[in-house]
Amino acid sequence: MLSKIKNYLAKLHIPYFPFARYLKAGGSAIGFMLIGISGGHSQIVSQPVTRHITVDEGLAASEVYHVFQDSRGYIWFGTNNGVSRFNGYEFENFDLVSGLPDNTVFEIYEDYKHRIWFIPFSGSLSYYENGEIKSYRYNSKIVEHLPNSRGPSKLSFFVDSLDNVSFGLKDFGIISIDQEGIYKHIDDSNTDAQVVVRSVGSGKFLVSDSHEPRKYGLFYFDGRQSYRFTLSELGIKPFKPIYFYAQQAKDGSAFITIDGNIFRIKDGRVVSHNHSITQSVIWISIDADNNLWVSAFEGGVYMFPNCDLESPERLCFLKDYQVTSVLRDDEGSYWFSTLNDGVFYVPDHQIAVFSKENGLSDNRANAVYAKDGKIYVGFEMGFVDVIENGQITHYKLSSKDNIGITYVRDIYGDTLTGRVLVAAFGHVAYFENNKLKKLIPDSFNLNTRRIIGSRGGGYWLATAKGFYKIENNRIAYDSRSDGFNGMVFSMAEDYKGDLWFNTVNGLWRYSDSNLLFMGSENQLLAKIGHSMFFSHRDSSLWIGTNGAGIVIYGKDGKVSQISAADGLVSNSIHYLFPEGNRIWAATRQGLSILTLVNDTTYNIQNLTVLDGLPSNEVTTVFVMDGMAYIGTNKGLAILNYSNLGFNHTPPKIEVLGVFVDGRPVAPVNGAVQINYSSNVVNFSYIGLAYRNMGNILYRYRLMGLDSTWVFTRSTSCIFSNLKPGSYTFQVQAQNSNGIWSSRSASIDLIIRPPFWERFWFIILAATILAGTVYAVYSLRISEIKRRNELINSINLYKQQSLRQQMNPHFIFNTLNSIQYFILERDTVSSHKYLTKFARLMRLTLDNSLSPTVSLRDELEALRLYLDLEALRLEGKFTYSIDYNDDESILNNKIPTLMIQPFVENAIWHGIMLKKEKSGHVWVKIADEGSRIVCTIRDDGVGRTKAQRIQEQTGKEYSSRGFQITKQRIELLNTLYGEKFSIKFIDLFDDMGNASGTLVSISIPKNLDVV
Repeated sequence: MLSKIKNYLAKLHIPYFPFARYLKAGGSAIGFMLIGISGGHSQIVSQPVTRHITVDEGLAASEVYHVFQDSRGYIWFGTNNGVSRFNGYEFENFDLVSGLPDNTVFEIYEDYKHRIWFIPFSGSLSYYENGEIKSYRYNSKIVEHLPNSRGPSKLSFFVDSLDNVSFGLKDFGIISIDQEGIYKHIDDSNTDAQVVVRSVGSGKFLVSDSHEPRKYGLFYFDGRQSYRFTLSELGIKPFKPIYFYAQQAKDGSAFITIDGNIFRIKDGRVVSHNHSITQSVIWISIDADNNLWVSAFEGGVYMFPNCDLESPERLCFLKDYQVTSVLRDDEGSYWFSTLNDGVFYVPDHQIAVFSKENGLSDNRANAVYAKDGKIYVGFEMGFVDVIENGQITHYKLSSKDNIGITYVRDIYGDTLTGRVLVAAFGHVAYFENNKLKKLIPDSFNLNTRRIIGSRGGGYWLATAKGFYKIENNRIAYDSRSDGFNGMVFSMAEDYKGDLWFNTVNGLWRYSDSNLLFMGSENQLLAKIGHSMFFSHRDSSLWIGTNGAGIVIYGKDGKVSQISAADGLVSNSIHYLFPEGNRIWAATRQGLSILTLVNDTTYNIQNLTVLDGLPSNEVTTVFVMDGMAYIGTNKGLAILNYSNLGFNHTPPKIEVLGVFVDGRPVAPVNGAVQINYSSNVVNFSYIGLAYRNMGNILYRYRLMGLDSTWVFTRSTSCIFSNLKPGSYTFQVQAQNSNGIWSSRSASIDLIIRPPFWERFWFIILAATILAGTVYAVYSLRISEIKRRNELINSINLYKQQSLRQQMNPHFIFNTLNSIQYFILERDTVSSHKYLTKFARLMRLTLDNSLSPTVSLRDELEALRLYLDLEALRLEGKFTYSIDYNDDESILNNKIPTLMIQPFVENAIWHGIMLKKEKSGHVWVKIADEGSRIVCTIRDDGVGRTKAQRIQEQTGKEYSSRGFQITKQRIELLNTLYGEKFSIKFIDLFDDMGNASGTLVSISIPKNLDVV
């Protein structure tokens, strides 16, 4: 591709010195060729777009010896002030403080372990590994031999897979140090050669020279066989070499330079020799396109296409700079380090650029056309330049009476007449015999924007005041005659001869002398169109709009659109140019090239400043014979599009680090592991795409949270409030041509859950819970069993209390007493007591059916019992029941058969043991808030005397009902938690003699007793 550009420029006799400093040649005025049109000549030199990188951008120094790209994609620079590493955004500089043993670094090398080695003039080696610079531990072995040499040879350093470090020392030979520090000097004296070149495989050479004159000029070992070349075989005179290098080409041949001589050696013989470009070669390299780059000591770097030393197509770059190294990076862009002027970066050296700086009349090229070895360029300020035979002729279109400024808007080539026409404000002219002539006598009032040919002959003009038809150098039609005088931006004629044109309100059609507005059919047709044409494929109308991209109006009336969403670099179109199956779209943000696969499928490739254009604002484009002429607001670019330098390289991407709550966290076993309480995670990443130069589009996602890509131009992203779990962060970068990274940079993130969510804790908790549930269940079952046992016991004692209350002796004696009344014919008494007895039996049986009874029923049964007991004992005791006339207290529930046993005990074990066998029983009921207190007091002998009497009489009788009731209360307390209480109080008179017993029973209210 480059050769085609150069050949084309050579036909025009234009030297191609990309970004070389040039001198404008003085031109001689050719006088006025037309009234209002003047011209002149000057020399023109092309140059590509470059970026000059200096210390102002962060480079460590202006004196740069080597530029190198490592396997990760970073660009390294060896300078006289340390080492710089560039990522496309910023520089990271390393010096003595960073660990370099020497700041003057001549060469940079990457070994099989991806360690980046720095070879300084002092020979003290160091390397970059795992983010830090480390000194080579056997530097002392090197330094002790340096006094015998002129320092390390450039491009002569190698580390093999056994960690043997080998390199050449000028005037000394080749040395090697193994991983154990064993030093070895490869003695080249037996070669008897001035320069020694040894292949070590992988396309690498070790080179050295002798400080003494030798018989042979060159010794070359290609890895299999050795060759010696005499001075005569090399075609050179005796010498003491200063600069010597060696590089291997794709075909296995070796390029060896000795001072100003370049030799190509293949199969043991010199197949080509060049010694014409310089006295001393200071750099040699071969890029991935098999181009040989040779730097001259006097300045400039030469490129030999296909490594052909005899090629007439060799090019010279940077003529005024000492280029110390050349790098073709992964994207196909070039980096040139210089001795005193920093680094030059060229996205694509195959794009030739012309601007006002190197000869054009102006920078903003509004129109361009090429024909017969001539390039016609129209400018904003009324200039038209014609480039031919290495000269540029300047034409100036002035406005009427030299007042104001005219603007060139279009240049049209008429293939029928061979004319080249210029449309401008105030001018419609054409070239003839290298002169401009007016197309019509007076065109100053025609502010022409576009000019096209008509199928019926003549030309159509789009102007600021309607449109015109020109025939035979006169105006044949003026749209103002039909009432149309609006501004026309663009126009195209269909195959029927109808004229289609675009205005501020959209698309119009002029057919059979009728004006038809088409913009009402579809809102896309109502957009301003700056350029339009009819397709040769399907007769569809293509319109380049200002904001809506490309609008296509089909023959069937269907309207479609191609926009930035489909891949266009911009929706604002300046110009459309059809060429075969391609559509070239000049836009405000670059150049889009659409390649039509079929009627519905197309591919889009974009060119911008990132690819070598002088500006993203592309104003026009013209294509012919494989060459594209691209007008921009910063000059004219020419390229051979048959092999455009599109950036097809997926950018490399890597995660730089992970920060948790602002602190860096290192991965463990490939994953960053953090606690659940750390809720702010920041991922830092970098994409290495140098054509973008810090303006890279990224997309990232956090798998495990969301699989949707998030787009950003930031080099970091933050996630917060992440739930515990496993995540994978993925990120990709996009290059200048829209290609994403071939693989995602990723890192695993593990957020450890709180201990209560971890598996071991869940198992433990489940075990404990299961054990607890089982224990609770067991306890509950045990409690239920115990409760049932207590209930059964309570019911048993209740039955016993019932049986005790219905004691046969009590019943028998009571019935005897009633019988006595009957026999004595005491009808009233017998009836009275029989009724009471029956009522007592009925109450006792009824009360026994329920666990609780009202205090009223309990006291009624107690009265009946006391009355019958008094009858049986023939009135030996009296009683009283007192509840303070509080009827409400009688409604409270108490356990059945609770009071009677204590009253019985008071009678039989208190009163009846008295000598006089008479006494009184007091029963008192009191409401004490949440409890009912029942006290039973007698004036009997007391508990102590009763016990003594029983012991004296030998009777151990105790009230069975009293014992049963006590046991019932104990069971109730066990069941309900000590809520019942019984207190026994012995009573004494003033003399200290026993005067009775008081029993206090405390019963809780509202208690459901079983």
